[in-house]
Amino acid sequence: MISGYYGFNNTGDEAILKSMVRAFKEKIPQIKIVVLSHSPLQTSQAYQIKTINRLHLIDIMRCLRDTNLFISGGGGLLQDSTGKGWSILYYLGLILVAKIVKVPVMIYAQGIGPINKKINKLLIKWILNKVDLITVRDNSSKELLENLGVMKPSIYV
Repeated sequence: MISGYYGFNNTGDEAILKSMVRAFKEKIPQIKIVVLSHSPLQTSQAYQIKTINRLHLIDIMRCLRDTNLFISGGGGLLQDSTGKGWSILYYLGLILVAKIVKVPVMIYAQGIGPINKKINKLLIKWILNKVDLITVRDNSSKELLENLGVMKPSIYV
């Protein structure tokens, strides 16, 4: 299962998803990919994958039971400087739910920050220290996570 800012017609996020889907299908041709999307039909047609509406939490929970890996990323998901600052709680919540149901979690190619609210800093430290693999897109994201106390797993740029 892949979570990100998909189905909003954001060119950068859609390019990230396209490259992820292509890479996974090349490495594992029989892979079943499920993406959480704002526009499930559009995303499904564009990438020939299964999609779930990103706000249908019951459907997400059902799908997580059969998921081998939860991927959060890529892009700038873990930040609280744009919008009303609620999206970071959504993305962290999905990661936490995946870990609760014992699904391995990968943070994929994310640009982290800025993180302004103390509660978000604490949540990032608590939740990301539970994930299985973290990759970030730049050194400043790695440094920010380390400064917030994310120590396990190792963080790769």
